[in-house]
Amino acid sequence: MTTSPDPSAPITGLSHVQLLVSDVGASATWYSLVLGLESYSEDIDIGYVALRHRDARLVVVLTADPGVSPEGESGGRWPGRPDAGSGRLDHLAFAVPDGVTLHTWAEHLIDVGIDHAGVLMENGNPSLQLRDPDGVAIELVAPGSASTGAHLRPTPKSPG
Repeated sequence: MTTSPDPSAPITGLSHVQLLVSDVGASATWYSLVLGLESYSEDIDIGYVALRHRDARLVVVLTADPGVSPEGESGGRWPGRPDAGSGRLDHLAFAVPDGVTLHTWAEHLIDVGIDHAGVLMENGNPSLQLRDPDGVAIELVAPGSASTGAHLRPTPKSPG
């Protein structure tokens, strides 16, 4: 039997996304440079950085992966953790307002040296797909509609 949620206990939005990363500093730099996130809270000594995007009211928390040594070595990528597909994050998708904005992002990514395949259609929505330093898939997605599609133009691919 399913019941509706209690309306006096609503969910008001996403609080944060927390990622286990191999190098907190390198990942914080990447998310700041590539996505424009800014420092919100940090304790590098324990391997913790919270970054936010003020306009989107989004927080991404980066935490040192206990299964990876400070030198990036592990005796297996996720010792003591379930195999992929058993609860690990598949990807993060950030919404952008429209196709024009998505092309602006594509140009920014090229400018900061991030490889991507250009704007692609996925499930009826234009998107850009890239990976962070730990290989986490990041997607920037615009709403799919006739008006959005009219603004899509080929995006130059990353150099090299």
